[in-house]
Amino acid sequence: MKKTKGFTLIELMVVVVILGILAVVVAPRIPDLVKKAKEGATKGSLSTLRSTLNIYYSDTEGLYPMATAASYPAASTVLTDALVPKYIKAIPAVKAPTAHPTDSNTVYIYNNIPTTVDETVSGGGFGWGYGSVYGSASYGNIIVNCQHTDTSGNYWYSY
Repeated sequence: MKKTKGFTLIELMVVVVILGILAVVVAPRIPDLVKKAKEGATKGSLSTLRSTLNIYYSDTEGLYPMATAASYPAASTVLTDALVPKYIKAIPAVKAPTAHPTDSNTVYIYNNIPTTVDETVSGGGFGWGYGSVYGSASYGNIIVNCQHTDTSGNYWYSY
């Protein structure tokens, strides 16, 4: 009797069926994982911007970057001019895959940072919202300027 090394056809078929079942279970979850990864990147970018602003604040002895009257409330380069390249390479992009198909690294200037859905996007669009008016309650604060919710149901501007 001759013994051969290898797998039988039945063993190979069982492995293929098991792999097929795993693919059917895992495949529908991949898009949600991609969305959560992009949301995590946005939250990380927000944290980076806040840390960068705190370093700027320390270096300038108590002042955050401020917008000129000409740039308020339209899209502004106030953060780019103040932070890039000394403190950060570039203003990171906001990624909100559940609400916006494209990313944005635009900064919108506010007198007071929005705290409700009705207040967001009134003076700008999708991107970052920054309170650069000296003396306002929002001075030096940065948010995600979006009135939509993330995959957990939280409003983006609340972060």
